[in-house]
Order: sequence, then structure tokens, then C-alpha cells
Amino acid sequence: MVLFMNEQLRILEMIEKGQITATEGLELLDALNANKEAEIPAVMVPSVKRSYKYLKIKVTSDNHTVNVNVNVPLRLLTTIGEIADKMTAMVPADARKEMAAKGVDITSMDFAHIIEEIINGTLDDPNIVDVEAWDETHKAMVKVNIYVE
Repeated sequence: MVLFMNEQLRILEMIEKGQITATEGLELLDALNANKEAEIPAVMVPSVKRSYKYLKIKVTSDNHTVNVNVNVPLRLLTTIGEIADKMTAMVPADARKEMAAKGVDITSMDFAHIIEEIINGTLDDPNIVDVEAWDETHKAMVKVNIYVE
């Protein structure tokens, strides 16, 4: 397990240093994960179900020009699942542009699948989106957090 984590860290460091591209790093991480899954029998991986109550969306800025706080009861997620493809519109355009410049394309995120995992209690990481972007218009750092709790 420690060796696996060291390998992941090494790949991320190579990306950070510009020794490999993000795409190459992702391919290496996928290959590393595939090898790890092949080594561990499926019966040994415990299935943990989590019980989340809210989908939370927070958009804040350090100068308080933006402050959005939305708490959605998970019971409403079945309805939201129908409009999941429009979730990216909730993220400010400047933040989406900054994320894309850093290689994070939230338009490719499968929010319908994430919502399904939330409802089923199988979502591994409660932090869905966590981004900071500079808003030149307001001269402020904007933070977008989408998570479940």
C-alpha cells in the first residue's frame, strides 16, 4: 500500500516538474491503479456505504463580492439528476475558464453518475469540486466548493 502511494506521488511530482504531460501522468496512474486492482482480490475490498444528507454548493470570495451558499437535501437529488448536465452553469465563467487553463474540465464531469453514487452511498470522496480562481473584474480570489455532507 505504501509503495503504491509512493508511486502515485512520484507520478504527480513528474507532472509538476514538467517531465511528463498531465495526459501521460493520467495514463500512468490508470495503469498503476489497474495493476493494484489486479493484485487485490475483490472479496478483500470492503464496501463502505456512507449516509449523506446534503449536497452543498459554496461560492465565496476573499473580498466578499460573491457569497453563494446552497444546501440541497439529498431527497431532491433525483430531481436534480434530471438536470445534472446543467450543473456546470452554477460555476462562474471565470472559475470555469481558470480551471480549464489548469487542465480541469468540469464539462466532462459526469454529474449524473456522481449523483447516483451519492444516493447509493458509494461516493468515495465527499469533495466533488474544490477550485480557487482569480476574478480579475473584482480583484478577488473566488472559491467554488461542491461537496456532500
